[in-house]
Amino acid sequence: MQQKYIIFTVINKVNCRKSDYMKQLDEIDRKLLNILQVNSRITIRELSEKLHLSTTPIHERIKKLEKSGYIRQYLTLLDSKMLGKKLIVYISVSLNTHTKEAVDEFEKEMEKLDEIMECYYISGNSDFLLKVHCNDMDDYHNFITYKFSIIKNITQFYSSFVMAETKIKRHFTL
Repeated sequence: MQQKYIIFTVINKVNCRKSDYMKQLDEIDRKLLNILQVNSRITIRELSEKLHLSTTPIHERIKKLEKSGYIRQYLTLLDSKMLGKKLIVYISVSLNTHTKEAVDEFEKEMEKLDEIMECYYISGNSDFLLKVHCNDMDDYHNFITYKFSIIKNITQFYSSFVMAETKIKRHFTL
């Protein structure tokens, strides 16, 4: 089974412009993050060769980036089709009640459902956008019938089925 390794980064500065938080990263940090986003399994020695620094400063920079929140998590990306998850569905969900408690409860319910891979609280015609992975249409039907549609506070939902994945990018160019 082909596995891909990737590192996700997050910027913890919510209320600042790109130029503000990018100033906190020097050129070496940006190069380091660009490399790690594509291959988080690269060794410290390989990084030091690519960046022309010794291993100690590279290690210290990675620890600093982890501690400051730029590097949020290391994970392995699996091929969903190899795992039998051949159907990807985006579900737009509208809630009946929009109180903080109702939204929090809906989010908690989404956490319980393994089929839901991503959940976004959005603005616009819907309240939430969900990314769901299922084996096939029968599996999706069972998910909707026995798990999703029984959740309280859902007014309506619309499903959009992915016909082809034309671009998937999981790294930022820094």
